[in-house]
Amino acid sequence: MKKIIYYFWTLAAIFIFTSCGNDNYDAPAETFQGAFIDKDTNEPIQTAASTAIEHGGIRIRLMEYSWSDNPVPYDFFAKRDGTFNNTKIFKGTYGIIPEGPFVPLPEEIIDLEGVVKKNYFVEPLLRVQWVGEPVLKDDGTFEVQVKITRGTDNPDYQQPLEEAWLFVSQIDYVSNAPGAYSTKLSTNLTQADLRNYTLGDILTIRTGYPNGWNGGTGDPQKIDGSYKRPYFLRFGARTSKSFSSIKRYNFTDVKEVWVGK
Repeated sequence: MKKIIYYFWTLAAIFIFTSCGNDNYDAPAETFQGAFIDKDTNEPIQTAASTAIEHGGIRIRLMEYSWSDNPVPYDFFAKRDGTFNNTKIFKGTYGIIPEGPFVPLPEEIIDLEGVVKKNYFVEPLLRVQWVGEPVLKDDGTFEVQVKITRGTDNPDYQQPLEEAWLFVSQIDYVSNAPGAYSTKLSTNLTQADLRNYTLGDILTIRTGYPNGWNGGTGDPQKIDGSYKRPYFLRFGARTSKSFSSIKRYNFTDVKEVWVGK
């Protein structure tokens, strides 16, 4: 019996020692950082603040070929201003595949060691711009003007406009992601709303029409101006083009506006 117990504890000690030795790897410490930039305007690509592919945004896919010819993809996402900074990557050789609301880029092989900086100059599907500043109207809505134009001359990526939103939130991380916009104060522009819009023209819309703009007919949801508070506005538009089954928005930057006293 004593011999059996002795052998048991000897094998257990060997197992523990071996397990600890195999787990003694260096933690991921390499950095990959940069930005996505409009190649014609040199402006940052505005995008959804996303951590999931279904919310759109810019996904950066890493394929580590140091260990396998068929690696498991490792994904992370750019920030809403098109910048990215991942400080927890294992050293190695990677195929890098960016994907977002722009003409696709080919996979690029890069050795990631230390701090690697990389800017991507891309052709956005759309360029979406503010025209002037939001105006608080007497009916309790904000009126804004925007302009939508093509971001690429490539006919393969010039699909028709499918949908647009004037997103409104009380947090500055406003976008199309769930919880990142007010479902009452935001305004939806359906494909029917956009049918008569000509790219390059100024589009005037107001907040508070979540069920469809329809030219601003009907009673809008009103901004609460009973006390001083900020609201954050952002306009986004998308075409019928999809990548990884997701139709991504091109966005303006975020406007912060205050109401109340």
